[in-house]
Amino acid sequence: MAYPRIIINETKFKNNVKVAIDICKKNNIEVLAVTKGFVGNRRMAELYYEAGIKYFGDSRLENFEVYKDIPGHKQMLRLPQIEEIPKLVELCDSSLNGDLTIIKKISEYSLKNNKIHQVILMVDMGDRREGVLPEDALKTAGEIIKLKGVKLIGIGCNFGCYGARVPSKEAMNKFIDIKRNIEKTYGIKLFHISGGNSLSLHMVWENTMPEEVNFLRMGFAMIFGTEDMYRKTIPGMYRDTFRCEAEIVEIDKKSSLPEGACGIDAFGHKPVFEDLGIIKRLICAIGKLDTMFDAMYPYDKDLKILGGSSDHLIINAQDSKINYQVGDVISFDLDWGSLLYLFNSKFVEKVFEK
Repeated sequence: MAYPRIIINETKFKNNVKVAIDICKKNNIEVLAVTKGFVGNRRMAELYYEAGIKYFGDSRLENFEVYKDIPGHKQMLRLPQIEEIPKLVELCDSSLNGDLTIIKKISEYSLKNNKIHQVILMVDMGDRREGVLPEDALKTAGEIIKLKGVKLIGIGCNFGCYGARVPSKEAMNKFIDIKRNIEKTYGIKLFHISGGNSLSLHMVWENTMPEEVNFLRMGFAMIFGTEDMYRKTIPGMYRDTFRCEAEIVEIDKKSSLPEGACGIDAFGHKPVFEDLGIIKRLICAIGKLDTMFDAMYPYDKDLKILGGSSDHLIINAQDSKINYQVGDVISFDLDWGSLLYLFNSKFVEKVFEK
């Protein structure tokens, strides 16, 4: 059995997806499953589909290539680059956009190739990532409507990913006012109103989400069984759908303080160490090349991650009640950062269990 590895429980994952679909369906909201965290892993896309997902979103066109034959609407989440437009129109039904220059380029290409590409205009409601400002949305929408080869099907917003802003009732009502103003001004119907990501899910069960919002782009909540606002487990979901396992390759007793003059580490940082005296340390065969240490949590709560390098993870086992031996395997709970890195590393085996 190869280590390190990430283990995916298929039954628990599909359960989480179904629970999310049920929660949203009660409010006439469609779940658009975000697949980017799985870095083009086909089996994960299949699991989404088996659980009832009809809309898929990713930020890399290469990932869509892997599961393009799986039925469902495909939406590009990252703002498209100009050179990506031919592949975008080929692989995706729609895309999130915030820049009129790019939308015009999509229009030109689609028109030449007898295609119609659907556009969701992103509106920046405060998080300061992508999207036009609210005061510019009406004019921009009007410019898109004039273009051939593209069709404005809706508007979208995002929270939490850059500015760590949380969605509020006031922001969402302002968002819906923009939608209504566009429809009234131009005499059209916007049928894809994307109210954010997993961070917006709490507004659904708190009954503060405007009824016009009919899509949520969701990854985190279904992956970790946790809503993103309060970081609490969602009733009916599993928190432990994914886990990482890494093998111990050395056990030693050393001072917690390195010896000699302090320079910079392999990643250009000057580290600071706490003097814990002589401690029992475990070294695992997994490194920063594979994962994000500060988003990994040992199942053994008495273990403390000290840090590591490209290929090694160093753990303080001084307080653990388990007598670990070289060759033993340590299991870790995960968060978004570690999951993303683990799926992206070709050195980490992906194991699916029922």
